[in-house]
Amino acid sequence: MVKWFLAPVLALALAACSQWSESTRPAHSTGTSRAQLSVGYSLLYQEADGLPKLQWLLMFKDKSSDMGQLTNELVKYYEQLADDMRKLAKQYPEMRIDVTPMSEIESEERKAIGTEQAKDLAPLVGKAGVEFEREALLIFQDALNEQRHLTGVMLKRETEPSLKKFLESTKLRLDAYHGKVGALLNRRYFTH
Repeated sequence: MVKWFLAPVLALALAACSQWSESTRPAHSTGTSRAQLSVGYSLLYQEADGLPKLQWLLMFKDKSSDMGQLTNELVKYYEQLADDMRKLAKQYPEMRIDVTPMSEIESEERKAIGTEQAKDLAPLVGKAGVEFEREALLIFQDALNEQRHLTGVMLKRETEPSLKKFLESTKLRLDAYHGKVGALLNRRYFTH
């Protein structure tokens, strides 16, 4: 019974990183720098808001203390990042976090990836032990790598000093977490 309930919920949680309504599509079609920044902010927010949904999934799996501590830290960081972005978007109307950051086909692709990853990480039926830990950390590492490069590109375009400062500090944190995840993967999960 639990298995049948958790599988769809997992797929939805992981696919949340690619779900946006069609009513927010307009900024994707223009080439202006602010419109492109809106796409970037929306993508960053979408991922920051979606990744903490993995926390409840991670708590059902046995994991090493190093992996558990780092993933808990990452989930808390993403929760804070999403909260900070919601506050900044209210304070700075030019910072939009509500546009569709990708085409329909890209969104469908990410949903398919999320569904596959949900199966791999699902309690009871997914991977376990070292294989599960490595897979979960690789998911975080990929997300962090994409986001740290995204913020770097956005930094070059952002002209609002407060938002530029936000992007600078966000990039530093994403770089640091990317390094921590990579170090843990190399130390515990890859053979050299």
